[in-house]
Amino acid sequence: MRGNTADVVFDYQGALSLARRLWALADEVTHVAGQRRELTDSAKTNFMGAYGDQFSSRMGVEGTNLTNAAQGLRNDAMAVAGMWKAAMEEENRRLYARHVDDMKSHRSVLQSIGDFFTGFHYPPEPEPVLLPQPPGFAPTAEHVHY
Repeated sequence: MRGNTADVVFDYQGALSLARRLWALADEVTHVAGQRRELTDSAKTNFMGAYGDQFSSRMGVEGTNLTNAAQGLRNDAMAVAGMWKAAMEEENRRLYARHVDDMKSHRSVLQSIGDFFTGFHYPPEPEPVLLPQPPGFAPTAEHVHY
């Protein structure tokens, strides 16, 4: 069995840049929601009756929608960071498999016979990659080098 020789096709820098931008957009939405809430509170002071009740109800729905939109953007940012992590781990596994294949292909006949009796001693596998954290989404790992 041989390791996969194809590289993982993934824009590592672009993914983290997208995650940072999504998180910043969520911050902007949260900021705007706060401003709208302040304006709503000041508008409601002298706004009474049926239209005042409708206004209050609609602004409550808007506040909920803005909160949900901000949370959705944050969830998307974390999902992109998760994709970055998965792609980095897959590429590191492929690089490790290629390294093991290369080691095995360069062994002498005597070493191969010894491996039959004692087993092949694999090099240590790559460490798991940590999930990049907001708001900076800095890379938490690099591709392994052998």
